Amino acid sequence: MGILAERMKELRLEKKMKQVEVAEAIGVSTTAYCNYEYGQRDPQTATLVALAKFYHVSTDYLLGVNEPTPEKKAKIILASNSPRRRELLGQMGLKDFKVSAPNVDESVENGLSPAQIVEQLSRRKAQAAAKKAGLNDLIIAADTVVALDGTVLGKPHSTDEAFAMLSSLSGREHHVYTGVTVLQGERAVTQHEETAVSFRVLEPDEIWGYIATGEPMDKAGAYGIQGLGALLVSGIRGDYCNVVGLPLFRLGRMLSGFGIYLLQNKEQTKP
Repeated sequence: MGILAERMKELRLEKKMKQVEVAEAIGVSTTAYCNYEYGQRDPQTATLVALAKFYHVSTDYLLGVNEPTPEKKAKIILASNSPRRRELLGQMGLKDFKVSAPNVDESVENGLSPAQIVEQLSRRKAQAAAKKAGLNDLIIAADTVVALDGTVLGKPHSTDEAFAMLSSLSGREHHVYTGVTVLQGERAVTQHEETAVSFRVLEPDEIWGYIATGEPMDKAGAYGIQGLGALLVSGIRGDYCNVVGLPLFRLGRMLSGFGIYLLQNKEQTKP
């Protein structure tokens, strides 16, 4: 079987279509299409063009002209170990991505705003992941912080610190910032999203009860909105996914600038 026949079959299976359905879509008989896919005949130029248009690929790709080998094709890489970010990326429709979470220095210079901090750290993570990636691979990196009155609240180091954080958030509005970097080759785009979150007034016994679940101890700001922490939240202004750790609306817009359109049938190159 030649390259053309192999790619016809590969693309058809990706779309989960039957041979008769593809034949009808490109205007040929089922018998003719089957002959093409089985490598028994080559399609005419008009049929080849119709096939390429149907699958949103080039005719050169179908024919195997100047195409990279599979190991050199671009991959999408999430530079994070966070299971929540992996779930959110999958929720966007990105299923075939790799995870590479490099260890980076997360210290930053004094005087930076929360937005500047998350943007700087997301860029740092993306650049570190890119060192182990292919030249055409697309890297997605993010960093999230919780801030109260402009002061960043990190992960608590003790139950007493968790209690102090949650007590400070009780009955007040705070802000969650996530910086996102999309990097491919020499091009990198970094943005951030900000969401306002309000806590209801918390009783000390409730705070200690929440801490006893263990959930606050590995969370910025000592709570996780996707878990039991949702019981503490009285309101949100902005992107809920941003509070979980990855602002999907903003990331979707950023990815479209790199030719990835998530509301179409498949990824395709931006015209």
